[in-house]
Amino acid sequence: MKTHPILTLILSAVLIASCDREELTSPVAVFSTQTAPRYMFKLKLDASGSFSTVEGDYLEYRWDLNGDHMDWETDWSSNPVITVQFPYENNGYIGLQVKNRSGNITELYQGFYSYTDYRILKAWTDLAIEFRRIDYSIDLPDRFWTWVWAYDNIQLPDSQEWYNFPFSADRADYGTLMPWAVANALDEDFRLPSKNDWQKMIDYCGGAALAGFNMQVKAEHGLRLPCPGIVSSGQLQDHGESGYYWTGDEADEDTAWALKVSADSNEAEFVILDKSTLASVRLMIEFFQFRQ
Repeated sequence: MKTHPILTLILSAVLIASCDREELTSPVAVFSTQTAPRYMFKLKLDASGSFSTVEGDYLEYRWDLNGDHMDWETDWSSNPVITVQFPYENNGYIGLQVKNRSGNITELYQGFYSYTDYRILKAWTDLAIEFRRIDYSIDLPDRFWTWVWAYDNIQLPDSQEWYNFPFSADRADYGTLMPWAVANALDEDFRLPSKNDWQKMIDYCGGAALAGFNMQVKAEHGLRLPCPGIVSSGQLQDHGESGYYWTGDEADEDTAWALKVSADSNEAEFVILDKSTLASVRLMIEFFQFRQ
């Protein structure tokens, strides 16, 4: 039996309309990272670009953070932004499900690569005690930028002018706490990072809200800043709780700026210290090669 052409058209229209309605009731899933993914660094996964095609709808989100497509590491939440440690040393997948008020779910998986363009090597300096350096290779639109940071807290021989921890393991971990004038004149080429230099590192490590954690985390590609504390008025304070790192910027004749990270905080901040305070030191240098 043949189907009447008009009936065929009507049936086709009904089927198409039904499919459209079904598609329109499912939410659209979109997500990205707010900063570049780096192994063990905390970052924010942002699904706020997801949306419903139904006016006045309500969305919930949950995440498969290890990409195994078996379990969802988070519960459903109305917050589209989540803070996690990036789990992949090189690359891997992260999944998102978005659910609307009607219970319809849209699922999205994306692949991510961890930044790996760095190298660790011995630094050549004027200092009596050597330290390692970490070189970050960053490709900018007009130039290549080699961003070089000390990979260890600077350690000096014993002196009454600064503070060394009594045990060798602590010295290796924490380095030497020294006054600003000593820190600012250590080497001819390597220098104290300015506030602006530290701010670039803060931005690189996820911004002020996350850099305090990311600059401490024991990842090979990171700075791994420890928390030795400071020596103020002859007393070691905040040992194991906070790290204070000199900048090259003076606040006034008697004080200078320092970066502060704390063991129990994700955040990083700038503080002003008396120049006689003994604090930690990381040195840096940078090279540019402009494109022709």
